[in-house]
Amino acid sequence: MIYLNTKVQGLGRAPAVSIANMAMRWCKRHLGVNKRKKFEPIWSIVKGYGDNDCGAYDADDNEVWIYWDQCSDVRELIQTCIHEWTHQLQPIRTKYYKFPGSYSRNPYERAARRNEDIYTKECWKHIKQNNKWITQSKNLNKTR
Repeated sequence: MIYLNTKVQGLGRAPAVSIANMAMRWCKRHLGVNKRKKFEPIWSIVKGYGDNDCGAYDADDNEVWIYWDQCSDVRELIQTCIHEWTHQLQPIRTKYYKFPGSYSRNPYERAARRNEDIYTKECWKHIKQNNKWITQSKNLNKTR
């Protein structure tokens, strides 16, 4: 059985990427798409490349990047998907970088973190209900 606190490294690449893809599809369906963009957003779930970032949003290409192996557990993986998708909805190129304050005080970062708190459990519930292999898996992580 997979839980929100199941370690991503214990899951391995295929299940982690699968969960991230399901979370991204959930975000697209439930949070919507930024209609001001000229093309639909895309996402890539890849191995990280050195720093500790779990994800990124490229406003120029309208692409969300999720670094699955940088996430400590399933909760952080889903939160990262929601966080970066939220940035896809925001006016990043026109307003985000004009904020003079720190990263933690940026209103767009605060909104992304709020969405993590609001939607993580709902997204996880949807993923579990529609993918029985998650609730029927062998004990990948015995902690709850």
